[in-house]
Amino acid sequence: MKSGAVEALPTEFQESTASMPVNFSVELSDDEPFERALRRFSSKTKRTGLMRDIKRKRFYTKPSVQKKLDLQKSIRRRKKAERLAHFAEQGLDSKGKKRS
Repeated sequence: MKSGAVEALPTEFQESTASMPVNFSVELSDDEPFERALRRFSSKTKRTGLMRDIKRKRFYTKPSVQKKLDLQKSIRRRKKAERLAHFAEQGLDSKGKKRS
């Protein structure tokens, strides 16, 4: 049996995770609660973006649809930047409330 988690993943995910580290381990000390170790483990996986990649690649997205989604994301980012700049000019925080 081969070691490593890449072999355990379905073949469609092997390419995307080949460049990223996929073997995560968290050492659990004697006096440490399991929940804390679990939280450290989940934060490690979030930092690498492994789960986000797997979820994104579950289904095929046509290039035309991906282009449309990317355009929508860029429009949202631009509008948010404009909104935050407008709030900053008026002396408001990011929620639109007065700064104290």
